Amino acid sequence: MAELIDNLTQLLAALSGCVLSGVFYLRSRRQPYFLLCCFYGCFGFGLLYWLLYALLVTDTPPMFYVSDIGWISCFLFLLLLQYSLADKEEHTLRSRLPWLALGIEIPLTAYYISIGDVFYNLIVGALMAVMLWRAIRGLVWQSKQPKPDQSKRLFHLVMIGYIVLENGLWLSSYPWAGDTLANPYFWFDFAVTASILALFPAVRKAVRA
Repeated sequence: MAELIDNLTQLLAALSGCVLSGVFYLRSRRQPYFLLCCFYGCFGFGLLYWLLYALLVTDTPPMFYVSDIGWISCFLFLLLLQYSLADKEEHTLRSRLPWLALGIEIPLTAYYISIGDVFYNLIVGALMAVMLWRAIRGLVWQSKQPKPDQSKRLFHLVMIGYIVLENGLWLSSYPWAGDTLANPYFWFDFAVTASILALFPAVRKAVRA
């Protein structure tokens, strides 16, 4: 029951974000809203397929399955969103701090590969590393500006929070601690839901800046 409530809550959040960002794109024709709409759509599509599969088939689907494609796609759209919101000069920034992302994601990816699918975890690990790298670089860039853009800083912080929570979610999923709220997996997933909801206002502020 806890898993069903968790998945339905996250699906509702993804659908709400997709509709809102889609409406804002149609009104403004701003690219970040379109990319955000695609992120929510792919995220929701992957989750909906997983939910229907779990309800109708009950057995865990074999890798590489449809939900994986949806989730990989949503990460790609997030990466494009980061690129679209970055300042032009930010792309030329040279700093050692963003490489911390590799120090975090490489060991985690190695662990995920040891307990799961190699191909899927390699792709996701690489995408997460690049997204974390870009988010850290964005924070470094803003810290070097005479007048930091607080809206862009907020966007980068939300991105970092989302990536950290996703990793916490994956780490807490093995070994499985049961389908009750005593399982930390569900609390991480509720936090992930909150972070994807926070993406919309963060992007809106960054676009309006």
